[in-house]
Amino acid sequence: MPLAIRNPRLRLLLEHYLEVRGGKRMPARRDIDATRLGPVLPIIWVNTYDPASGSFRYRLAGEEVNEIFGGSVAGRLLSDFVVGDRYVATQRNFLKVIGEQVALLASGPVYRCADRIAMGERLALPLSSDGVTADGIIGATARDALVDFDTVSMSQQVTEFVPIDDLETVFKRAVGD
Repeated sequence: MPLAIRNPRLRLLLEHYLEVRGGKRMPARRDIDATRLGPVLPIIWVNTYDPASGSFRYRLAGEEVNEIFGGSVAGRLLSDFVVGDRYVATQRNFLKVIGEQVALLASGPVYRCADRIAMGERLALPLSSDGVTADGIIGATARDALVDFDTVSMSQQVTEFVPIDDLETVFKRAVGD
């Protein structure tokens, strides 16, 4: 059974994504209406993919995201602030989101911060400038509690990829319909 989205801010992001997508396969970054995403803004992040360099560049990130990484990530490459094995795993997951046009749903450990791990949920959704080819990601990561690194590992994260054609079903399940 696919993961359910428990966090109301992630549900709001998914609802808005589905609404602005309309008849297109995926919405563009310009379709996203920040005024509709008020509660999500502190935990939101948007990046674009440059196929020539194979890099994801962050276009914006909310206050809580920037706080985790010790400063603004806007304009920076993913590799500038996510390092080591976490970079490899994140890059692989993001490439799958855009390459296969799937949503990423994750729960459990979501951020490794120094010697602590944040528990929570993550949602990452592909964006497309032309409505057909994915070239970026909008996502949000909702943190709950920080726990000691010794008590949990990032390998305990449960990650699922959902085809974007199935997102309406995920949304209905997320809101309990």
